[in-house]
Amino acid sequence: MSTKKEFENDPEKPVSGTSQEPRLTVLWSTVQSAEQAEAIAKGLLQERLAACVQIDSPIISHYVWEGQTCSEKEFRVVIKTTTERTDEVIDWLAQNHPYDEPQIVVLPVEKASPGYARWVAESTSE
Repeated sequence: MSTKKEFENDPEKPVSGTSQEPRLTVLWSTVQSAEQAEAIAKGLLQERLAACVQIDSPIISHYVWEGQTCSEKEFRVVIKTTTERTDEVIDWLAQNHPYDEPQIVVLPVEKASPGYARWVAESTSE
């Protein structure tokens, strides 16, 4: 993320998670290819549903699917958004994800720097 003056931390301003700052969530999902991950990132950013989407290098997922033990290379997609937009992100992923049953995990952000929280909120505002 580029550092911009308007998003600098101000020690007098509260940290996200208080009533005066936007509440944030982080969502995790996985896909089979870097291209699929890029498509998800671009789509979420274009729709202003996410402020930032990170794509992790290939990971190896071990799981049981339809009675079979599987081990597959996947790419983890980490999505940063506001709590207010979380349901819309989930709906978008459900409609656009290439898997029949995608992993969509939502983690609430307990605290974040004030500047970052404001940036996420501004980046995802309609």
